[in-house]
Amino acid sequence: MLRHALAALTLGLAAAAPAAAQSYGKESALPRGDCDRACLESFAKSYVAALNAKDPSQADFSEDIKFTENSVEMPIGKGLWATVSAAAPDDGMIASDTLTGNVAWFGHAYEHDKLVFLAIRLHVNKEHEISEAETVIARITGMPLIHGTGKEPHHPAWTEALTEEQRRPRPRLRAVADSYFNTVEFNNGQVFADFKEDCSRLENGISTTAATENSNNSASVAEGCEAQFKLGIYRINKELRERRYPIIDEERGIVVGMNFFDHANTFDEYELTDGRTMKTLLKWPNSLTIMEAFKIIDGEIYTIEAIFDYVPYGMHSPWAEGDK
Repeated sequence: MLRHALAALTLGLAAAAPAAAQSYGKESALPRGDCDRACLESFAKSYVAALNAKDPSQADFSEDIKFTENSVEMPIGKGLWATVSAAAPDDGMIASDTLTGNVAWFGHAYEHDKLVFLAIRLHVNKEHEISEAETVIARITGMPLIHGTGKEPHHPAWTEALTEEQRRPRPRLRAVADSYFNTVEFNNGQVFADFKEDCSRLENGISTTAATENSNNSASVAEGCEAQFKLGIYRINKELRERRYPIIDEERGIVVGMNFFDHANTFDEYELTDGRTMKTLLKWPNSLTIMEAFKIIDGEIYTIEAIFDYVPYGMHSPWAEGDK
């Protein structure tokens, strides 16, 4: 039962920018081609390298840099910047969007030598400075939260360009990612997203779609992306709100989205579509702040990476304007 309860927390466990920046997905103030993929990726790596050195002066931040950690705004240099003991810029999965000037980095770091999982979203302005830094950190605190060992590799597909036939335009890629969140929200067995048969998912550094000997998450209940949703494993999710999609990469078929997963926890147990009963571990309302990347091929979700951690129930994002 404990194993099944943890499974319910795996996953269960927009589009507006702050007034000072361009709207996500819109034509950026950054001239197209002024900072290409390699340029944006270099900013992501320089950020992680500066973090590793605990020295913000080693990265090119704008004077008005806006920085958040787990949806809390604070001065750059606070939070993980002050407690990090190691971070490796070359060990992350990187996704970028040259149209909006945003880049993301998914990986792990160490805080006082304890493993943490980390997702970063940066915006690079027309002066080639980092004007926004949004981070999500999953810490191992004793709360019922899944996590890996830091040794699970990123799927090689993240770096692969798609053929013209495999690609989809920006609006469709965003719609596919949104259909995934619609499936997770109030999950009752109805599936709105299209998945590749071998779809995989890495959450806080651990596979939650392929069962292993030590699986203690949704993979122990059902393997594969679609099969889990058809069972209604994630019915604990009441609402997925304040959705944003700052990174959409047509060439590689990647979308990076952020939102909150709200768990009202008005029920203690629920029934899957196959008749099995699931119990929740947390008995009070809570939310997760999440950054999630999707690799979409032929309009179907092929692989996913997500970093998430608990925040107060109903918390709002400093990056969002209103709800969606």
